[in-house]
Amino acid sequence: MDDVGLDRKIVIVGATDVGKTSITMRYCHGSFSTPTSATIGASFLQKRIIVGGENGASTRRKMTLQIWDTAGQERFRSMAPMYYRNAKAAILVFDLLNEATFEKIKEWLQDLRHHVADDIVLAVVGNKCDVASSFNFAKAQQFAQEIGALVFRTSAKTGDGVQNLFESVAVQLLKRHEEEERARGREHSSLEGSQYSRRDNVLHVAEDPKVDKSKCC
Repeated sequence: MDDVGLDRKIVIVGATDVGKTSITMRYCHGSFSTPTSATIGASFLQKRIIVGGENGASTRRKMTLQIWDTAGQERFRSMAPMYYRNAKAAILVFDLLNEATFEKIKEWLQDLRHHVADDIVLAVVGNKCDVASSFNFAKAQQFAQEIGALVFRTSAKTGDGVQNLFESVAVQLLKRHEEEERARGREHSSLEGSQYSRRDNVLHVAEDPKVDKSKCC
């Protein structure tokens, strides 16, 4: 296992009352309480984990997930971009019992795209799966496929799917890191090869040892 740890910022976005804070608390502290007060601005939690190896990445690494739970209320929406900066992953949460919140995550994604890198890891999450719902989850699966995102059902109340959600996101983050390292390695090798090539193309002109420079014509 590589002893050098990675810090990765994750933002959780979505409408108010979909369970963003509850999902974060369930994952970081293994607890659930209801009701929770509305988040003002954003709240922050972090969790240190070991990721990789059998989970699909080539090496096991220590990783600290820095989880920013953003406010879903419209009056705080203008504050959200300051929390997006440098995020490596975004979790888009909606309420399976309220289809309007699924449509809202599309708006949140549009806002997010203006402030993050194109290769950000995305996850679409339908929360409150412990309660029977008429929502057609195929819509979420199709949307996730269109945007290149992971997709999950979770219940912050029972914990169902929450661990798998964050572990899967962490694996994708590690894979992206490894891809970046390989790309840097290829770039470095290419640069070295270019330098050697330039050296090989230099024409060295040696003086003819037979010419006696002490004699004049």
